[in-house]
Amino acid sequence: MNDFNKIFNQIAYRHDFMKVFDDFLTLTICALSMGRMETLYLDTIKEYSKEEISLFGNLLGALIIEYEKRASIEGAWYEGLGDFFMENTSKFGQDARGQFFTPDTICNFMAMVTAGEDGLSERQIIDPACGSGRMLIAFDRTDVKNRFENFYVACDIDNRCVKMCAINMFLYGLKGVVIHMDSLSQKIWMGYRVFLADSGIGIIPLDKHECIPYLYKSRTDKEKSEEFQLTQEIKISEHKNEKAIQLTLF
Repeated sequence: MNDFNKIFNQIAYRHDFMKVFDDFLTLTICALSMGRMETLYLDTIKEYSKEEISLFGNLLGALIIEYEKRASIEGAWYEGLGDFFMENTSKFGQDARGQFFTPDTICNFMAMVTAGEDGLSERQIIDPACGSGRMLIAFDRTDVKNRFENFYVACDIDNRCVKMCAINMFLYGLKGVVIHMDSLSQKIWMGYRVFLADSGIGIIPLDKHECIPYLYKSRTDKEKSEEFQLTQEIKISEHKNEKAIQLTLF
C-alpha cells in the first residue's frame, strides 16, 4: 500500500486525516453507485481543490492495483482498507474505537472450517460485526462458485466499516447487503445493496426500512425472482436516462 499511502498523504496534509479517509470511502461508494449519489458526491468534494479531487481518483486506482497484485484465481486475497485503518489508528484518535480486524490467516482458517469439504451453496451468509468485510471475503474465496450462489449480509455499528465492507464486497465480487446498525440493540440507520460488477448496477443506498427484510427472513425463490426483475428494471431505466453524467472521480 506504499502508493496508496503516498497519495493519501498528499491530500491529508491540508485536511483532517480522519475526514479525508471517510470522504475517500464516501466518494468511492458514490462512484460505484453508477450515478445514483451525485448530490452526496458533489457535497463531499466541496472542500477540496481540483488537484485534490484528481488525487482521490488516483487513490482508488492505487487501491485497485494493490488488490489485483495480491489476489489470484486460486483464492488469494488482500484487504488493504482495513490494514490502512489499523496502521493509522493513532491518527484517527478515539474515533477509531480501538478496532483491530481479524488477521487474514485466521479468516482463511475459519472460512475453511465453516465451508467444510463439500462447501456451502445457496446460503445467506451473515456477519453481525463485519468490520471491513474480510471474514466474508475469505469465505467467498473458498470456492469460485460462491460469488454466484451465495448472498452476504454484513452489519456494523461503525459507518466507516460499513463503507469499507461495501467497497471490498464490490471489488471482490460478493453480492449482498451491508447494513449500518447496532447488532445488539437492533437499531438500524441505513445500508447498501451490493450487486455483482457484471450486472452494471453497482451499489444502491438503502434506507432503514429497506434493510429490514434482509435481516429477519431468508429470501424465497419468489423474492429472488423479484430482485432479478428489479435489476432488469434498473438497467433499463438507467439506459434511458440521457441526463446521467460520469462523476469526476474517474
